[in-house]
Amino acid sequence: MQIFAIIISIILFSILFFFFEDKREQKRIRSSFQRCYGQKIHSQTVTLENLDEISLYYNLIKKNIPSDELVDEITWEDLEMNKIFEKMNHTTSYVGEQFLFSELHRLPKEKAKLNLREKMIRFFHDNPEKRVDTQYLLHKLQKESIHFYIPEFIQLLHPQTIPFVSLYKWLLYSLLFFFFSGMITQNSYLLFAASINFFLNLALYAVNKMKYELYLESLYGIIATVKTAKSLSALYPMEASSLSASIQNLDKISHMVVLLKQKKQIGFSGDVLGLVTDYFFGAFMLDFIVYDKVLQVLLHRKDDFFSLFQFVGEIDLCIATASFRESLPYYCCPKFHETNFCTTDLYHPLIENAVPNDFQLKKGCIITGSNASGKSTFIKAIAINFILGQNMNTCTAKTISIPNVKVLTSMSLRDDISSGESYYMREIKYLFRMIEESKKGRTIFCGIDEILRGTNTSERIAASIAVLHYLYQTNCILIVATHDLELARTLDKIYENYYFCESIQNGDVVFDYQIRSGICSSYNAIRLLESIGFPEEIIKEARFLRTSER
Repeated sequence: MQIFAIIISIILFSILFFFFEDKREQKRIRSSFQRCYGQKIHSQTVTLENLDEISLYYNLIKKNIPSDELVDEITWEDLEMNKIFEKMNHTTSYVGEQFLFSELHRLPKEKAKLNLREKMIRFFHDNPEKRVDTQYLLHKLQKESIHFYIPEFIQLLHPQTIPFVSLYKWLLYSLLFFFFSGMITQNSYLLFAASINFFLNLALYAVNKMKYELYLESLYGIIATVKTAKSLSALYPMEASSLSASIQNLDKISHMVVLLKQKKQIGFSGDVLGLVTDYFFGAFMLDFIVYDKVLQVLLHRKDDFFSLFQFVGEIDLCIATASFRESLPYYCCPKFHETNFCTTDLYHPLIENAVPNDFQLKKGCIITGSNASGKSTFIKAIAINFILGQNMNTCTAKTISIPNVKVLTSMSLRDDISSGESYYMREIKYLFRMIEESKKGRTIFCGIDEILRGTNTSERIAASIAVLHYLYQTNCILIVATHDLELARTLDKIYENYYFCESIQNGDVVFDYQIRSGICSSYNAIRLLESIGFPEEIIKEARFLRTSER
């Protein structure tokens, strides 16, 4: 009896200690949210392993999204969208992180949801106290590795129970019966039976804890997600008006979080007290009993859970976008136009002190220019802004008008040694997907860097002209970067011509990264060889051969 009294006293003391400690930690966390809002994310906060986990939700739902509303993996890699995600990842919860990654892959044709998103983004920017309150609620959904598997866990649920869960319930009830009966009657036999029952439960918990630990961790995350959604719905009843049924359906499991969450937090202390607390509660078999009960509810409420998941993710995404905007030199919200594209002071969001450019385009253009002059970066900046404008209502420009398009690129190609596929084969497959997509109803933006450079000059020019003629007649907006001046001159009747160039200052090649109308007439490949110290005889011979060709 004394042992039980001591253990109960320790637990009560622990609860009081953690209550006051939680208040102090809450103040510190809120302060950090205020301090970090609008700050740039400089260090690499997401590894490849993290991305594999973060992308689990997107991989789960993308099959249900129309293909013409998705950013495909080729375009995603070309534009280094993982780095864009890192720069935008001001999220607080695992839900927000997964939802942001997923939404960056989407280019919805309907803009009603985008307008609602904009209202929330502005609300969080204009109401810092409300924003911090919301972030504190989201903070409870930690970005632990196991949590990123929750959507997959929910989706793959099938009728299953923990074996012998009825036995666990019986052992709990018998423990309570023996203990309280013994306390009331002061019967030592009953208290002894309670002790035997307690240590039997403890042994069973220790054996099964390792077996079911992964599932139990998922349980904590699921229950916490539901409870967070319920708390957020109280803060934002208008936004959650359609979720009342889902919240009600899952509310029966949300109240289970309190005791288990407290047990988990105490167990994390890593000291003797935490270990004792973990196993003391474990002896009551609550983890297994609650897990089984929650599982039975979730089996029939998957859609309800994903509705709450998306609600939480949307709120976290809106706060992250508001913070991302504040970290930029400047930004604007796009205006949507049926076909035309025009912008002032557009810049690439990944480049520090990027040079901005004004630009407008109706149908298609070819950009020429010397090496490293900024052609590829400019196309990427446009494509990225088409994506961010359509899914986050945020563009890195002073003003911008964009069409409602699917974005496809063919830029950062390389040989695929593992499959034995050559550079040229990969390039024509990338271009072919553009041709196939152009046959569908939605307008597409095609950004192409050095079209068909994987083959000889004569065939490259001929094939490039044919491909670009074909795409120009389809539902496409095209920007093509090339070194082939012949290509630009041949197509100048239908494609607008722009170029980037360089100047020589004090013997050095200097780029201003400003786009100009026309076709580039300068070359810098030999100058660049010279600028980094190639032998003089190489430079002289190269210049002689170039002059001879002319």
